[in-house]
Amino acid sequence: MLEKITYINHRGESLVFGENNIFVNYNDIHDYSWEYTSYNNKISAFNRGIISKTLPLTIVCQNEADGISIRNNLMEIAEKDVLAQQHGTLYVGDYYMKCYITSSVKSNYLYNNQYMTTSLTIVSDYPTWIKKTTTSFFNNAVSGISGGKNFDYNVDFAYDYLSNNTNIQLSNNNNYVSSNFIIRIYGTATSPAIYIADHLYKVDFSIDEDEQILIDSLHKTITCLWADGTQENIFNYRDRDSYIFEKIPVGTNTVAWQGNFKFDITILEERSEPKWI
Repeated sequence: MLEKITYINHRGESLVFGENNIFVNYNDIHDYSWEYTSYNNKISAFNRGIISKTLPLTIVCQNEADGISIRNNLMEIAEKDVLAQQHGTLYVGDYYMKCYITSSVKSNYLYNNQYMTTSLTIVSDYPTWIKKTTTSFFNNAVSGISGGKNFDYNVDFAYDYLSNNTNIQLSNNNNYVSSNFIIRIYGTATSPAIYIADHLYKVDFSIDEDEQILIDSLHKTITCLWADGTQENIFNYRDRDSYIFEKIPVGTNTVAWQGNFKFDITILEERSEPKWI
């Protein structure tokens, strides 16, 4: 069965394998392996290190002009990432992996410009397939909670909420292990605090309308996105009493906050291979 695979470089330029005259069939994209270290003949750790994959392609075009254009685009789109040392993104279905295209070995290209076979080498220093699932939380998303009462939830939060604007919702992590995440907080917000599964995620920082706070557990960064498009590292403003990059547990999790701001939680479902569907 022909498979559709897409590569998008760091400038947003794309190569679609499986259509537009570029075809891919057998490859080792779905294969994976773990390296291990040992001590006293016992495995002490697992890691993936840097991996290399092979992606064989066949280019078949109706005319020579299209064939020449595809050949040139194939190199130029991939080369921009290598020269800039900025990852491109390889997509298989809903899953992606950050990587580079580092080589192209060609054959069957001298007969005419309409046909060529080539084998691309894909290299990744974070060889994990990721699927993003985003849930949005708004300050008016929960009904049936009236103000002026002491709400004692089934989950034992660090303190009981006493705010007229408190919201409580659920977030699902459908992965098989605890997951990394991205929390995007939208202004206006002052020292926003969010509880997920009774764990506090808080930044002692203020943002106005059209500004955002981005908490990225995968890359261990906390960033303010200012309204003019600039960014500021605000890692030092994290709440130091609660680990802000704590992964989100598997299953359905309670989310609670004093509902005077809105935010998104993006679950990063990480796998050794794209999920078979």
